[in-house]
Order: sequence, then structure tokens, then C-alpha cells
Amino acid sequence: MDARIARLATVATMALVAFPASSRAELYDITDLGSLGGVRGSGAYSLSGTGVVAGYSFVFGSSFVHAMVNDHGEVLDLGTLGGTQSLARAVNSLGVVVGWAYQPGLTWQRAFRWDVSGMTDLGTFGGVVSDASDINDAGTIVGSAYDGLGRERPFWWRDGVLHELGTLGGSQGRALAINAWGDIVGTSLIAGDDEYHAFLGKPGSPLYDLGTLGGPASHAHDVNELVHVCGWSMLRPNDPASRGFLWADGVLKSLGTLGGIYSAAFGLNDQDQLVGASTREDGTQVAFLWSNDQMVDLNTLLPAGNGWLLVSATDIDEHGAIVGEGVRPDGKPRAYLLTPAGSTGVPGPTSGLRFAGASPNPVRGAARFSFELPAAGHGSLVVYDLGGRVVRELASGWFAAGRNAVPWDGRGENAVALAPGAYVARLVTARGSLARRFVVVR
Repeated sequence: MDARIARLATVATMALVAFPASSRAELYDITDLGSLGGVRGSGAYSLSGTGVVAGYSFVFGSSFVHAMVNDHGEVLDLGTLGGTQSLARAVNSLGVVVGWAYQPGLTWQRAFRWDVSGMTDLGTFGGVVSDASDINDAGTIVGSAYDGLGRERPFWWRDGVLHELGTLGGSQGRALAINAWGDIVGTSLIAGDDEYHAFLGKPGSPLYDLGTLGGPASHAHDVNELVHVCGWSMLRPNDPASRGFLWADGVLKSLGTLGGIYSAAFGLNDQDQLVGASTREDGTQVAFLWSNDQMVDLNTLLPAGNGWLLVSATDIDEHGAIVGEGVRPDGKPRAYLLTPAGSTGVPGPTSGLRFAGASPNPVRGAARFSFELPAAGHGSLVVYDLGGRVVRELASGWFAAGRNAVPWDGRGENAVALAPGAYVARLVTARGSLARRFVVVR
């Protein structure tokens, strides 16, 4: 087995660097992620959080693109499904990659899953086209696949089986991201098939319409473990202006722009740091970092005189590392990696306690609360109103190590369904406590 491929199955550690509370983060170091030799360059879409980046590159001597992985500085061509082209959209912490590729003699995209044993076609719903957008560490893949009627349908895939996710009432849609807890976001036609709206959902449950910022259309591109969502939305009908958004606790917030008419958010981490692209006042599109309610041009956070133009940022991990597409000083397009300056190479301390909060959020009826414990032990899970009054104790006792889930019927201690509004769920364990807000809607 090629040593470079084998290393994709290992878990490495990157530096954990916290951003300061000020509106300007520290400077970044930039790394050229290389290419497969094509003169038209490369791009990066996804970080594994363990030192692997997935994307694409034009291939030497041709106009074709291939799925490309940069594994700790070594560039790897993942090949295709026998055809001429492929593209990698996401990679998880185990080094499993998903995207699309051509089959022999065909120019139709087919969703693939790649691991150290090779590339596998995920199939369709009876049509000829499919595309895989994301994969979580549990191995669940999301994307879209066409059916026999020529409709693009959102899917989730697990253990060799392709499942329909459903839509917001329209005929078509696309699933674009999934978090560790299985929450899925994307975009779907609404009833009447007149507009696409961003959605949040889960396998086997109805999709929730995240709405828009006032215009007719919106798309959701990523979801973190707090079940916060980022994407973009139109502002008005018949107007190309759009804004990146952060959706959290039932509220859709505009991120603004860097002075132009356009922004879109493509990735976020669990600290609600968002990355994407925005136009400046002069109309130039640049990559941005949004944190603490402020958007910053990532080009202004690079060392002076570096010569790069960062055009778009597509993903940010929990260590603050960012990937995207830019133009090198010599004018060639290239995938890049940004790492916060001063990285020590040693992860910071962590209790290992994780709490995803309510899912779905907003809650329309029943829900569940998912959390992960580093070791077995006693704990409690209680829902409070915003005044700090106990609404209901959902669980108290011994929890196993690893992932746990507590179901909830949406009712308080008096067995009456909770009134619409915001509430807080608090998880208390020997390793610490975490609180998550959620919203009830009827």
C-alpha cells in the first residue's frame, strides 16, 4: 500500500489556537497546498481537523480536474470512477473522502466515497447523476441524486444504502452538510416549486424551513455541533444582492458584507467563526472571517507583502485553520491553508464533554438532546425558561461513556406542551456543565 495513502487513515494533531476577543484575529501563516500539475491550478473545500485537506486540481497536460487531497504536505490524486474527471468535496477525521467522479466514457457526475481501499460509486435514485457533499465521522454521507423523473433529491447514505431525505414540499433539493450528531442542512424547493429555501433536518424527520433574509431564496452550506447553520440568502425579490447568514436558536442573522453587494458563508466551527466570500466596495471578491459579530477581509490578516489574493474561504476547523481558493503572487490559482500564527503544535486541554443541545432546533413537537461524555458517570439534564425557572428535569442518573441521547416529548412538568419561546437546556456532569439555548415553535 502507498505510504501516503495509508497515512490518510491515521489521526494526526494540529495546533489549537484561540482567537482573541478583539475584532481582529492574529495574523495567519499561509501554505500553498499544491496541485496535480495543471496550469489552471487547484482549490480546497474541506478540512479534516487532523491535517488532511480535500479539494480538486487540474491535471498536468489536460483540461480535466481530479479529486485532490493534501495529506500533511503531500499531494495525492484520488483518481476517478474510470472516467476523465472527479472532485473531492469533503473529508472526515478518518481520512474518508466524498465528492463526484465520472464513470468510463461518461460525463455525468456520480457521488463517490473514497477510502484506502479505493473509490466507490454511491449510485442514484434511478437517474444518472448524483453528488456527495459531506461526510461525518460516523460515516454518514449527504448529497443529492436524481430519480427516474429527472428530479434532484436530497439523500443520506449509510452502510451501502442510499436514502431519500425529503424536501420542503417541492420536487427537488440538495443536502450540503452534516454534523457529528446527524443534523443535515441544504436547500430545497418549497411547495409550488417557485423558490429554494435553506433547510435543517434529520434522517426520518420532516425538514425545517430556515426562511430567508427577506428575499425569495436561501441556501444552507454548513452546520456545526451546536446545530447553528451558515449559508446565504437573497435580500429582496428581483435583486441579485445576497448576504451570508448565521442561523442560531431560531434567528436568522445577516453577516453583512465588506462593502459590496454580496456575501455568502460556506463554513463554520463550534466557536461560531464563519468563513466565506464577500465583495468589497470596489467589487473585488475576497475571502472573509466572521467572528464576534464582525466580518474581516482575510487578506488583511496575512503578513505584509505576501502577494496572495484570497478569493474565497470554504472551511474552518476547531483549531482555527482555514482553507479556500486564492491567487498566488505569480498569478496562478491555488488551494491554500491558513493557520493562526504562533501555533504551538500541541492541542489545548479539553474535558472531552460535548453537548449538541436540542434536535431539531427549533422544536415543533418531540425532540432529543444529544451529548458525549469522556467517561461514564452521574449527570443531569434540566430544561429552564429564560427566567431560570425549572421547566422539566429530563434525566438524572448514571450515563455511559460516549454518546448519549435523551428523548423529550416537548412538555413541561405539568404534562402541558411548552409555550412558544426560547428555553435553556443544561447538562451537568462530573466533568463540568454546558448549557444550550433552543426555541419552541408551534
